Amino acid sequence: MTDVFVLFGSKSDESVYGPLLEKFTKAGISHEFKILSAHKTPKEVKSALNDTNAGIFVAGAGLSAALPGVLAAESIKPVIGIPCDGAFNGLDAFLSVSQMPPDVPVLAVGVGKTSKVVRICSSYLHGLNEIVLVQKKNDVEKKYFEKCKSFMEENNIPFTIGNSSTKPSHSKVFIEFTTLGKKIVKNRNPIIRVLVKDNSTKKDSLKFFDSLQSSFSVGLNSYKNAAISALELINLNNQYDDLLVSLRKKAAQKVIDANK
Repeated sequence: MTDVFVLFGSKSDESVYGPLLEKFTKAGISHEFKILSAHKTPKEVKSALNDTNAGIFVAGAGLSAALPGVLAAESIKPVIGIPCDGAFNGLDAFLSVSQMPPDVPVLAVGVGKTSKVVRICSSYLHGLNEIVLVQKKNDVEKKYFEKCKSFMEENNIPFTIGNSSTKPSHSKVFIEFTTLGKKIVKNRNPIIRVLVKDNSTKKDSLKFFDSLQSSFSVGLNSYKNAAISALELINLNNQYDDLLVSLRKKAAQKVIDANK
């Protein structure tokens, strides 16, 4: 079984995928690699997904950067999205990767941040087995903490409540809500960052972008995607496949029911 399936949208992204593949090799992480476009070769993308037996997916692209989202739509395996600098210093790609719709998560890293990709893949492959929802007690952070807690309880997603810790943990993935604009303390543990703010503005998109370049993150206020992404990361041995499939079916049914 291959550890990681790596898919990039263009040969022009070689400055990102070249170092990434080298780092996987140095880390002893087996990988297969293809260049395919979500827009120009959609059939080939789907075929490649059907053919791989990899445990985790990494997808990179610039501009609209749809490729990570396409992989996430077709799989319940973790998808790590790495935006590439095509325009606006990668702002467009970063937003495309992170701002996924509810129930279909992509875990985003900063623009070109290959070391972060290798770190999260290594953590996954070594067997993450516990989700820690970081306790929040104030204002908007508490609001989304409670939303996430309720969602996980309602859908039988296993978790504990705890505190963010800088002590190295090889088995835990954390979910932490932080008010947009607040300084984020660096931490080498697997932490899914969820920036939160009600009534966001266009200017907030730049704060969002700048704040998350050294993090693993999902979209603004995306508590559902944080929970599902964390569940995917503790599913190395496929024990939560049925639950992940059920969550995806529920999400699909909501869309279908809108046509009635």
